[in-house]
Amino acid sequence: MAARASVLRASRCGLASPTAAAAVRQNLPSLHLLRSEAAPSWAAAPLSSLARPTAPSCFAHPSKYVSGVTPEMLETDPAIRAFYEANYPDHESEPDVIEPSKYIDERRAKKLEMREGWDQDDGKHPDPELDRLNLRRIYCYPRSRESESGSRRGRSLRSRRLIPGIIYGSDPTRGILSFDFESRVPVKTPWRHIQRELDRYHRGFPARVYELTVFPEEGDDYDSGAEPLSVERVVPADVNMHPVNIAAYCCNFLRYHPGRPINIPIRYINEEESAAMKRGAFIAPINRNVNVIVEEGVPVPEFIDLECTGVKLKDVLRTERLILPDGVAFSDKVKKDQFLVGTVFGSRRGLLEERAAEAAQAAAANGG
Repeated sequence: MAARASVLRASRCGLASPTAAAAVRQNLPSLHLLRSEAAPSWAAAPLSSLARPTAPSCFAHPSKYVSGVTPEMLETDPAIRAFYEANYPDHESEPDVIEPSKYIDERRAKKLEMREGWDQDDGKHPDPELDRLNLRRIYCYPRSRESESGSRRGRSLRSRRLIPGIIYGSDPTRGILSFDFESRVPVKTPWRHIQRELDRYHRGFPARVYELTVFPEEGDDYDSGAEPLSVERVVPADVNMHPVNIAAYCCNFLRYHPGRPINIPIRYINEEESAAMKRGAFIAPINRNVNVIVEEGVPVPEFIDLECTGVKLKDVLRTERLILPDGVAFSDKVKKDQFLVGTVFGSRRGLLEERAAEAAQAAAANGG
C-alpha cells in the first residue's frame, strides 16, 4: 500500500508516468514502469547527478605562495619560474585555493558597467539659482502600496536596482501635514543615484538637500520629456546600509522647507595653527554633526567649520569655535553651554613640552 501511495503521489507531481499510476489503480504489478520512457529523463539519473552544480575549479594564484607575484611575472621571469618549480612544484595543479586575477578583473569590470552613465547625470542642478543654493537633484518612481510593499517585494525591487523608500513629513509652505495618510508617498529610487551621492558625500549624504522628481513610469528621466507627478525638496533619512555588501537597501526622504532643522557635518580647519596638534595631538569627537536652521534664500552649507587655531591639550571644544555662515543659526536642540564637539588628547610628552614652552614665554615676558 505504501508503494502504491508513493506512485500516486509521484504521478501527481509529474515524477511517474501515467501508465504506472494506472497500473497501480488496477492493482497490477507494474511498478517497474516508474522509469519508463514517459518519465522525465532526470528521474532515472543517480542522486549524485542531481546535486547542486559546483563552481569550476580554479588554479592557485601565484600570490598565494609569494605575496605580489602575478601570473604575468611567472610567465616572463625565468628566475621566478625556476623558484616556483623548485619550492612549489604543485603550484599549477593545486585547485580551489584562490581566485585567479581574471575573475577579479571580471568583477571589477562588472562594477564599472553598473556605474556606467554616472558622469552623464552627475546630480548637479541645471538651474543656476538652485545650484547657488547648493541643491542637487534625484529622480524616482511611485511605488504601489498593494503590490510593491513588504520584504519579498523589496528584494524583488533591489534585484532590479531600485531602492524602496517613502516620502514623508510636513511642509507648511505647501499645506502638507505629516498626520495626513496621503502625505506618505511610497517611492522607488534608482540605486545608481543613491550610490553616486554616497560615493561623493559619504556620511554627509543625509545632510544634503535634494530636489526629488517623481516620474510616472520606470525608465523616465529628465531627458525623456515625461511630465513629472511631483517635485519635492527633501533630505535623505533612514538610509539603511547592507552589513556585508555596504550598499543602500532602503532610503526614505524627509520633506524639507526653510526653517526645518538639519544636521550638518563638522569639519576641522587650521589644524596646522595649533602647536599641540602639530606635535601629534588629536580631537576625540563627541558630536560629528551640529543641528542648524538655514534661512530661506541662503545656500545650505556642506560643512560647519571648527576653528582649531591655538587649540591646546585637554581643551574642551564647544560651540564658540564653530563658524556659522550668514543666515545659518543653531537650532533649539543645540544647548550652547552643553553641546560638546570634542576633546583634545595627546601624549604626555607633548603636554610637558607645551607647558615648558609656556613657562619659557612667561619667564621671557617677566624678564623683559
